[in-house]
Amino acid sequence: MTLSPGKNGTSNVVGLCLHQPRRRVPLEPFWMQFLRGAEDVLAESGRTLLLQVVADLGEEVATLRRWHDTGQVAGVIVADLASGEDERLELLRNIGTPAVVMAPPLLAPGFATISTDNAGTMRDAVEFLAAAGHRVIGRVTGPQEFIHTLVRDDAFDAAGARLGIETVSAPADYTAEGGAEATAELLALPDRPTALIFDNDLMAIAGLDVVQSAGLSVPDDIALLAWDDSVHCQLASPPLSALMHDLVAYGADTARVLLDVLDGVPNPSRVAEQPHLVERASTRPAPQRRAPNTPDIHLSA
Repeated sequence: MTLSPGKNGTSNVVGLCLHQPRRRVPLEPFWMQFLRGAEDVLAESGRTLLLQVVADLGEEVATLRRWHDTGQVAGVIVADLASGEDERLELLRNIGTPAVVMAPPLLAPGFATISTDNAGTMRDAVEFLAAAGHRVIGRVTGPQEFIHTLVRDDAFDAAGARLGIETVSAPADYTAEGGAEATAELLALPDRPTALIFDNDLMAIAGLDVVQSAGLSVPDDIALLAWDDSVHCQLASPPLSALMHDLVAYGADTARVLLDVLDGVPNPSRVAEQPHLVERASTRPAPQRRAPNTPDIHLSA
């Protein structure tokens, strides 16, 4: 991507550095839609987006420092806040790079933020499945090093406890391979869940294949619900229920917050539109289970 000077000789480029498996970004609809929205807004202001994918958080920190030292970017978008102390925030405070952090304000004090209610959305998902009669709900999670995964973890288990249902999670990494492995782990449990929630759509599609390959029917034997909707969910067989989030708008709003930061607008933080549940054929009331060793009863006249 070509870099060009902006006003007063400063860069007109905005940076987004992601630390994750490189195979994820080109395949994951979340980032493709998010980037489209961000780039549209930035283009309107004469700016461009520089995306770099790196292997780990340390490499991302080094990238942010290099961008600052070389003057490559005017500001940055910070995604996937770490569950522990996040080195990126300390660095950005020290070097003064303008930034927007994709996290609730309490988790990024002193920074402009754009946030979504991960806990509330997870509660809605569990309540929806519990209302359909599911008493054992499994979940394939995102990476445990991301704070939004831990927020969802807590909300998932708390909702289950409040509703008197069993919740069980298997960690994964947002990739299809990780989602498939975690799904197989949940299906192997003695008390197999009758519903599964996936933390992204790629894992849900992979999970659907694992469930069907095991000879189970969706939704007759097990219901599936994806976090983040996509054309993959809509075209699956059966189509997957999903927590739909307008990701193009999310990317656009994130870019607008950063532009406000660069323009010196006070209190630029925003709350993004919240995901809402779209019900499709992959969810329906839970199957009724017989007690073990209960014989079939045949009635005759």
